[in-house]
Amino acid sequence: MAGMFELFIDAEASFRFQLTAPDGTVMAVSRPFPSKAAAVEGIAAVREYAGMGHVKELAAAPAEHRFVSRPHTAVRPLSTRMPLQFQGTAR
Repeated sequence: MAGMFELFIDAEASFRFQLTAPDGTVMAVSRPFPSKAAAVEGIAAVREYAGMGHVKELAAAPAEHRFVSRPHTAVRPLSTRMPLQFQGTAR
């Protein structure tokens, strides 16, 4: 079974999508998009790029010496997100 793209509106009223694995694990969360149509275009781009994507290691230091920085995102917890009906067309 394939993963699923889920469209939602974040805490700042921007459109985002997340890619979930068949077991429900969130594998990736998109950047914010200004419209649903733009988010749908983002999904199309991810589908295209992921199929031919290469793996590039950016950190050569051992894991215990790496500093992992995570950007701050204003995304509501999964239980409070408002899912959108996505039928494959932008509106």
